[in-house]
Amino acid sequence: MNVLRLIIVFVALMGVSISCYAQDQAIYNEYIQTQGILNPGYNGARDGSLSGLLVFRTQWTGFKGAPYTAGLNFHSPLEQFNRKLKKVGAGIVIQNDHEGLTNSLELFAAGSYRVLDQRRLKLQLGLQVGFKNFQLNGTDAVTTDYGDPMFTGQISKFGFNFGFGGFLWSDKKDNNFFVGLSIPRFFATKYDTDQQQIKNIVSMKDLHIFTYGGYLFELNNDGMLLRPTALVRIVPGSPLQFDLSGAVFMMDKLWVGMSYRTVSEVVIFADYQITKTFTVHYSFDYSISSIRQYAKFGSHEISVKYDFAGGKGKSKPSTRSKSIRYF
Repeated sequence: MNVLRLIIVFVALMGVSISCYAQDQAIYNEYIQTQGILNPGYNGARDGSLSGLLVFRTQWTGFKGAPYTAGLNFHSPLEQFNRKLKKVGAGIVIQNDHEGLTNSLELFAAGSYRVLDQRRLKLQLGLQVGFKNFQLNGTDAVTTDYGDPMFTGQISKFGFNFGFGGFLWSDKKDNNFFVGLSIPRFFATKYDTDQQQIKNIVSMKDLHIFTYGGYLFELNNDGMLLRPTALVRIVPGSPLQFDLSGAVFMMDKLWVGMSYRTVSEVVIFADYQITKTFTVHYSFDYSISSIRQYAKFGSHEISVKYDFAGGKGKSKPSTRSKSIRYF
């Protein structure tokens, strides 16, 4: 398959997903930093290093039973450990999501393959497989009917899940961009009220598709950069929703930016590169929907990222890829 055909296939997949519609779904504000969690195809895309990310998000602070999410992602090109695996990447994703009476814990193993590896353009396709433990704690519910069996104990369900994604990018100075497409989870977890049990089902109306991308502009000769990005969240049959973001890189260490999430929130964020390998990220969302009267302290997200030393034959992380610093 030639380069042009690969690009056409990837863009066609993007078009299919954009023709659907999206519903609101809690995601990380700084999706550029959490791509390894969002997109299996991103795992291993950072040439020259094993990358680790730890992120915690608390939503609608001050609202009783408000959601919170924690995620952990490690990924690396396997060339770091075996040069015969030059085009292969791997990663792990652990995520805990708590919302009201429910709690879910997910563990995924991801693998990727670089189907296009040219000087000015690269494309990785990835697959992740794993399981999810979903718990419903009915004992914390306040009910009007005493003794309702649904709310007299805890229900737990283990289920298999999988997802796939693609990541297309160029990290050359005059053509620095990235595009991603992913369906991180094919199965949805639902509670069957008739049978009073949790089920893993395939449902098109719950199939979440993510498309996102961005471009890097050089503003001046002092290293100041502008990075506009966008993410579209898609679920068939539901209203389209998207994030629009813009960030400026300055002083060779600091990103500052803002995002707008449709009919939902305005976000401000900052990323500070403490060293060439260690970065901290923080964002604050202010709700512009009616929920702000209850969640008066906004939502907060903090993460740390570290690019570990190179593998076999390398004593420190490589800096040959701009993707390590910018996306």
